[in-house]
Amino acid sequence: MTKIFSFNKNHRDLSAGHNSHLKEVNGVNGMPKSLAPGFPDLDDQFNQMGITHIRLHDGFGIGDMDNYFQVDRKNNQNQMIVNVPEENKSAAKKLVADISNVRSIFPNAAIGMRNHDVNLALKEANYEMTDAYLHDVLSNQVDLNPDNIQRQIMFRIGRSLDGGYETPEDFDIYAILVSTLVSRYALNYARIGLPRKISYWEIWNEPDLLFFWNSNDPKKYYELYNKIVRVIKTIDPDAKVGGAGISFSNNAGGDYIDGFFRYCRNNNVPLDFFSWHGYVDTGDPQNIIDMGNTIQKSLHTYDFTETESICTEWNSSPFGSRNTFTKVQSAKNAAYIASSLIYMQYAKVDLAHYYRGDGLSFGLFNNQPNPKNPCVKNFCTYSAQSFSLFARMFETPHILSGNKDFSTGLTVLATENESGNKINILAANYKVDKSFSDGNVAPVPADLYRQYYLDTSRTLKQLTDTYSKNQWFGGIDPTTIHHNNAVVQNDPVQQIPTDTYLRPKSRDYIHSDQGVTIVIDHIGYKKFKVKAYRIQEGGGLEQMTPPEVTNQITVSISNNKLTLVDKMAKPSTVTLYSLELSHH
Repeated sequence: MTKIFSFNKNHRDLSAGHNSHLKEVNGVNGMPKSLAPGFPDLDDQFNQMGITHIRLHDGFGIGDMDNYFQVDRKNNQNQMIVNVPEENKSAAKKLVADISNVRSIFPNAAIGMRNHDVNLALKEANYEMTDAYLHDVLSNQVDLNPDNIQRQIMFRIGRSLDGGYETPEDFDIYAILVSTLVSRYALNYARIGLPRKISYWEIWNEPDLLFFWNSNDPKKYYELYNKIVRVIKTIDPDAKVGGAGISFSNNAGGDYIDGFFRYCRNNNVPLDFFSWHGYVDTGDPQNIIDMGNTIQKSLHTYDFTETESICTEWNSSPFGSRNTFTKVQSAKNAAYIASSLIYMQYAKVDLAHYYRGDGLSFGLFNNQPNPKNPCVKNFCTYSAQSFSLFARMFETPHILSGNKDFSTGLTVLATENESGNKINILAANYKVDKSFSDGNVAPVPADLYRQYYLDTSRTLKQLTDTYSKNQWFGGIDPTTIHHNNAVVQNDPVQQIPTDTYLRPKSRDYIHSDQGVTIVIDHIGYKKFKVKAYRIQEGGGLEQMTPPEVTNQITVSISNNKLTLVDKMAKPSTVTLYSLELSHH
């Protein structure tokens, strides 16, 4: 027997979304434009996924303040080069360091702060490379953007992963450096060719992890946040400023949730949004609700009732490995993604950015050939298709009331358009599996997808042709940038102890293993047209829209009730049912 979900077309769910309006939680980290040799441009794919919100983080120089990548760095995540062949890894380490250091916005920030000399810190500021990427992202090629997506940027103040973990040496100078970015990208954006301002500014990333912030004194972060937020508000009072992109997001009472809120309240420090990360090691996407509710409760405790809650990173695993990178592109992860996007409609999450949307590690895209025609590459992955199906829900942005049943593998969301003659239903079927988030456990099937990786055939000194300069360096010869951001990287201090207390929810898979039945009461129409599209293992990846499966479902209207039965909506599938209603 299939699992039954009931919805009422006479009532929109004011407790879901933003007062029943679907929330834009389908943002991503990562760029549609290639970040380095070996990685693809993905403008067409980003548009077909309906990506509106992009967080500027881990851009390896792009949007970074003062990277100091060392080839032999101690604390080495090597995110960009995990997939590089072993014999090329030493060259890859060098190339990542060179690219990330020369693209940093302030190549003399560290030496300027060390000498407490703001003019030295600002010397030879390198805005143009970040300008070029922002222009590409925000202008959004007209020929590839038929829906006229108006992208928004979340600008993360700080460094990329592996770009140095010591705290800035002079917080006052650091705040002045930030002020030049706000002047450029929020006030004078039109002068450099950007179509709209940057409104969201996130101060730092994961200060509760030592490889981003080598201090176990949270008051240091509070102080940096205080200085920067006041500078930003002086320049652009309408800017939305927040932090801290914390990693341990269920640690209520901890220094980076309650402690931070207490400091901001007691010192009258603005907090327009609080950002947190939604990685779980339980394999259960429903934990995103736990995290959102934990943070919301603490925000209210400290009277931040108007502060937005933004999940600036999330994925099904926090552990980077070749196994993980295949698993996060699988049909099972497509179901994890769609489940999470639905759950976020029922938790306090105002915006969210998946980590990540491009072709780098954890990304939505790979270099896998099409199994039916090995001469052709796949256009996308199952996980990318999941984003595209969720984007279709914005055609019908009003969430219908229904039984919020999260007790099985199935999670179902039904939405209608303003006039009520169109309904989209998204059904995700994900079976919780702790091993799915474990980087040491191989995927099922066990074959690893072919991933993109850094092309080490040329050094930085050889990336000076016109194409390379325009593609990755904003038209500038990278060898003309001289950086002096060297900082002694001390041994990591002792990690602040945390326990997130996340546990998987109990589920009953007996009915959800057999598919889904969806009932919509008070349908109000007699005729319908229906189409269904399904993501499943083995399904086609040559286009963003997954294969049509309309012939596998049955739909009927009787006694003012629409009933849809789909016995093939089984585990590790995502299905979109699109209904057009009429009276004749």
